[in-house]
Amino acid sequence: MKDFFITASPLMILFSPLRTTVTRVVWLVPIVSCWMFARKPVVVWMYVPGLWIVRQFILYIRRSVFGSGLDAPVFLLTHHKVGTKLTRSVFRDLARKRGWKFCGLRGLVKEIPENTDVIQLIHGMVDEGVIGEEHRGVRIIRDPRDVIVSGYLYHQRCDEQWCLNTDFTNPERRFPQVPWPLDGATLGQRERFVESLGGISYQENLRRLGDDEGLVFEMDGYAGITVQQMVGWRTMENVLTIKMEDMMNDYDGSFERIFRWLNFEEEIVRDCVKVAGAHDMNRMTKEEIEAHHHISTGKLRKWEAFFTDEVKTAYSTRFGDAHLTLGYSDFDYSPPLK
Repeated sequence: MKDFFITASPLMILFSPLRTTVTRVVWLVPIVSCWMFARKPVVVWMYVPGLWIVRQFILYIRRSVFGSGLDAPVFLLTHHKVGTKLTRSVFRDLARKRGWKFCGLRGLVKEIPENTDVIQLIHGMVDEGVIGEEHRGVRIIRDPRDVIVSGYLYHQRCDEQWCLNTDFTNPERRFPQVPWPLDGATLGQRERFVESLGGISYQENLRRLGDDEGLVFEMDGYAGITVQQMVGWRTMENVLTIKMEDMMNDYDGSFERIFRWLNFEEEIVRDCVKVAGAHDMNRMTKEEIEAHHHISTGKLRKWEAFFTDEVKTAYSTRFGDAHLTLGYSDFDYSPPLK
């Protein structure tokens, strides 16, 4: 299909009865876009004017004419600093290769778009009834103590709009004054978050604090929202819960389990695992890990190095045994050496 557009578009320009300068420019945009997409599809498509429309048209043809879509959409439920980037990267690559339509939805999701195959609920928030009995989903969780540490480290260096925001003039207190999970919360909850910032950005707050104070600030901030969401999840038989730690310990095996749970056809499961392998942190070089914007240390489990007695007390006061509820070990447990 790419070859068709690249070949046919110049002919359309040559024989068009409206061969004005404007017409030629309008036609050249998708031509250049298609050429760049053919050379480097993963990076370029979002930044070239006109290419997004071309890609959507190609995808529509593949799904409609060749029946490349899934029988029913599948759901991926992630949380901030809990496999969001990894999941998106793997399933976007799969969608491009298989001709599926991928969609990522932020905040509280109340409805899903039509003609979509893979839906990522980026913040793991969804109204009851959106995921029906005919659907299959995968929910990823993480040790809440590591969610706190990972958020604390990441939010000191990230460039996310809500984290850098210093404009608090809008009385509605919507995104980017608050992060996406709070955008659909009550006005009182949004106001309390904004008041906690003291007129400076979330990131600047963290940078002004020491480790202990910064970790407590993160508990009361974004990480606290994530922990509450993970603990408050209502169990659904058609949604598989998998720990991020298990995914990293047995990467290929975990993704094979995920693909089989989502009822992917047996003949494509092995290929899907191969596609997923390109995003395995265990296979990355030290340089690749250091260059990865979403990876802070290259270690998934790091809370022991940050949780002092004061931080443990603050955690227990706010979240109790959240880690035990989610199936993780207690503070006094040391994992066996490998």
